[in-house]
Amino acid sequence: MSMDEAALADQRIESPQGSPAGVGSLAEGGRGESMKAEAAGGTLLSDLVEMSKLRINLLALVTVFAGFALGVCTSEQGSLSQLLSPKYGWLLFHVLVGSFVLASASSMLNQYIERDADALMERTSSRPLPAGRFSPALARSLGVVLTLAGLVYLVVLVNPLCAAVSAVTTGVYVFFYTPLKRVTSFSLLVGAFAGALPPVIGLTAATGELVSAGWSIFTIQFIWQIPHFLAIAWMYREDYERAGFPMLTVVDKKGSATALQVVGWTLALVPASLMPAVVFDVETYRVIDPKTFAGSFYCWTALGSSLVFLAFAVCFGVTRTRKTARWVVLASVVYLPVLFIVLVLGAQKG
Repeated sequence: MSMDEAALADQRIESPQGSPAGVGSLAEGGRGESMKAEAAGGTLLSDLVEMSKLRINLLALVTVFAGFALGVCTSEQGSLSQLLSPKYGWLLFHVLVGSFVLASASSMLNQYIERDADALMERTSSRPLPAGRFSPALARSLGVVLTLAGLVYLVVLVNPLCAAVSAVTTGVYVFFYTPLKRVTSFSLLVGAFAGALPPVIGLTAATGELVSAGWSIFTIQFIWQIPHFLAIAWMYREDYERAGFPMLTVVDKKGSATALQVVGWTLALVPASLMPAVVFDVETYRVIDPKTFAGSFYCWTALGSSLVFLAFAVCFGVTRTRKTARWVVLASVVYLPVLFIVLVLGAQKG
């Protein structure tokens, strides 16, 4: 999910080169990989945690939760208290488990495909695959098995639509975004598409359908990712260049195009953040009712937080330094949770 790689700053780039190790290396792998990991200061368990992108995927689960909570709150007589009911409580548990399994699987497959490029990048060279602590064949096998298990889990225990959206997310991230990173800077848009789907996964889990709320939160998260990841790419552009990735921040030596994109996409967030107040049905989604405190509070929060985010983006656009790029990243990881929290609170039925 390019919630990417949500984040986010752990976003890495690896290469689709190198033939996978044979099944025989798996047999050697079990103890051998564990011994290598310990020799390198890690363990098999810690390597698995690292390959699953635990911290990043937990951030992605936050957006799944936000989408689910929004779906519950906008249902008949919906409120956050419904999350504690047996019906929604178990659904929430299952969608979070299934989503985490699929996100971990995608991360493993991504690192398997890009392991050679990881070895060329300073901040990724110590990861389990490029460091030689983990069998590539084992990573590939685990990724495939977990993908299938996660999809079956969601079909059986949540609903087929939620599983279908999850399958699209995984497929786009692994089979389109990952290889395109080696080819074009436009891969960022493909990754943003996959990264914008987690809240929709949560929403479809709660409602069993694609409602208008899904498109608005999808749009917000899609746009949000562009300045977020461009700022990260600017901070690590030397690493990306060393690995041969045609990122915009690599080909744009002076940074003028990068700055324009960061400011432009952040500016687009201002009207996009107000979409829930326009798209949601007045009788179904209370958040849009300007006569209610919740509706007004959401609109003002969305407008204010978007303008603050834009101010950081403009600052980066003017200076184009690593420091101001980091400010954009930090502002972005505060902005999105705040927006979704206020949106969910405002969507509750009175």
